[in-house]
Amino acid sequence: MKTITKARLHTISTLTSLSLQCNTNVTMTADGGQLSNDAGLVLFQEFLHRINFRQLANQCLKLPDQRRFWKASMIDIFLEKLLLDVAGYLHDSSANDWQRDPVLAATLGSFRLVSQPSLSRFFKRLEDADLDDFRKLIWQVAALAFRLSGQSRFVLDIDSTHCDTFGNQERSAFNAHYMAYGYHPQVVFDQESGLLLDALMRPGNEYTGKEADKFVETTFSRLSALPQSTSVIIRGDSGFAAPKFYEMCDTHGVDFLVRLKANSKLGKLAETALVDCPPKYEESKCVYHEFKYQAASWGKARRVIVCSTHTADELVPWNHAFVVT
Repeated sequence: MKTITKARLHTISTLTSLSLQCNTNVTMTADGGQLSNDAGLVLFQEFLHRINFRQLANQCLKLPDQRRFWKASMIDIFLEKLLLDVAGYLHDSSANDWQRDPVLAATLGSFRLVSQPSLSRFFKRLEDADLDDFRKLIWQVAALAFRLSGQSRFVLDIDSTHCDTFGNQERSAFNAHYMAYGYHPQVVFDQESGLLLDALMRPGNEYTGKEADKFVETTFSRLSALPQSTSVIIRGDSGFAAPKFYEMCDTHGVDFLVRLKANSKLGKLAETALVDCPPKYEESKCVYHEFKYQAASWGKARRVIVCSTHTADELVPWNHAFVVT
């Protein structure tokens, strides 16, 4: 990969010719010149260019900047951090190596490549309002894809995940489930497209489903505002089994499937339904059935689906898994 003029643009037999819209002065060659481990990022840069990602970022992000002397804009620094993450670099110090990379310098422009201290100062300037702006940017990218594809059916997966932290990071906390210090954000993905629709940063000791109803309400409203009519289903594990979550889904006309933690009352209802279906010790068996159930905190009875399984040679007759829907 090297910078050349249009007059010298040529095709070689070992590589497919690729004309970049993001930088028309760049082509791929195999002449044994300066090498890079990250030439594949050129294709990702081209993708970002074709979806006008920089324009979307400028519209969504109001990044604070009181610097008096600078070469790379705040958007440039953000895009470099994005590329670092895509390339799998876990430490910001890798930015120092990128400043000497011939491919990245040619495609991004050497003036846009910053050092590790610049990335650290970038993060130090961010405030809570900026995190909300990043959430808007996530949605704008997803909405662009949905408008282009015309997708109308959405199967949402809501969950929480863990982000490790090191040192004295703001709001970092110990999470016993992951046995690590960090953050515990909520995320929602669309299973049909694989796209991330929203992410909410939270302290590491927040419960999985805390205020999940408020979190998903934003996504429900955004999906309903798409130009095409939509049908939405959302799935979650037992951490999201809460009345407010069900009621939010009802309010927006969204179907839901949420895992329920087993309790003695659910167990008795499941066993009663299987009285006429005893398992054989030497055979594995799986039976699906359903019933109406209302926990003490629920405003009304809801449909619960049960998957009852027996594994051959096990003494326990049935193991039950419950889903409220």
